[in-house]
Amino acid sequence: MNSVLRLRKYNSIQEAKRDIKVFQLPDISASSLLQGTVIIAEGSTTELLDISKEALDVGGKAYSGHYDDHELTLLWFPHLSASEILFMNDSALAKCINHYQSRDLSIDIPLPQGHLRTDHTIVMGILNVTPDSFYDGGHHNGVKEAVIRARKMVSEGADIIDVGGESTRPGWTPISVEEELSRVIPVIEEIASTIDIPISIDTMKARVAREAVEAGASIVNDINGLRDNDMVSAIRDTDAAAIIMHMRGEPMNMHAEVNISDYNDVVSDVIWYLNKRIESAENRGIDRKRLIVDPGLGFGKTLEHNVELIRRCREIRCLGAPILMGASRKRFIGQLSGAGPEDRVGGSVASAIVAAMNGASIIRVHDVGITVQALRVANAIL
Repeated sequence: MNSVLRLRKYNSIQEAKRDIKVFQLPDISASSLLQGTVIIAEGSTTELLDISKEALDVGGKAYSGHYDDHELTLLWFPHLSASEILFMNDSALAKCINHYQSRDLSIDIPLPQGHLRTDHTIVMGILNVTPDSFYDGGHHNGVKEAVIRARKMVSEGADIIDVGGESTRPGWTPISVEEELSRVIPVIEEIASTIDIPISIDTMKARVAREAVEAGASIVNDINGLRDNDMVSAIRDTDAAAIIMHMRGEPMNMHAEVNISDYNDVVSDVIWYLNKRIESAENRGIDRKRLIVDPGLGFGKTLEHNVELIRRCREIRCLGAPILMGASRKRFIGQLSGAGPEDRVGGSVASAIVAAMNGASIIRVHDVGITVQALRVANAIL
């Protein structure tokens, strides 16, 4: 198991107290953790000992703890800022801080044909060819309507088109492989023949993923987090890039009632889950460079969990993979604003901007044009 190190910035004593309790740490002053620099390390005993020694060598202190079924060490540097540690050496500590602090937006993801290379925040346009999606179900059912919509999103600045043929909204009903294929393959074939940007297939089914890549898709967006061995094989065999999403529970119960207490710390849970899925994919022959991670906003998360994941998105960069955030028109925006799905564009754009500022590389949206405009201005200012 590879070690995972992440910078942790506390906004309050209450946050620090929560981590001390959650990570079963010895008696540490919560107020002290608001000063200096805190790094949380998770991994094997040997790796944690090596990292602790590295921290002690530069004046840090190490505290051993536990989180669920694995060991954890909290490293506290009372007299050093993150920037000071970053420039001391090329250590694991420095790499951790660089993952967190860097504003480098460039990514280079190998695809079946060529690469997805950019130096800006990527906008993924959502194209649901379904009758029952929560916001745009039934709008683009026909091939002609879907292609018109795809072209419009490209003209507005979309970098990727994400085609989905099965709704996974709350109360969704699974469809057969044949039904999903009949919805997405003709659309992907037509888009691929006329539009020169990567196409993503949003599916949990390995056969749909394989046939979609054969039809012209180059990215598989799997909300099931590559937990299905056949899906892993499909991605490996086709050389597609893959989006691994965090989901609480299984596909059929992922929208079951969730409480704030269902996660000890939602960011830690998401990071640990995604790290295990990345390692599993690598062990099955998928190049890590082809992997993108998605914290799964709205999938088994409360309002508070979704907000926390966007606010602390930079911590997830510790995984070394581009982060996709998909907040567009989701329920938590309605909970915050009181607006229905059709009136959540303002909250969606706000979520997209904050996610990008906090380290997300890819923003998945329904409203491409306004999001692209907002991101261009935000990136220029930053």
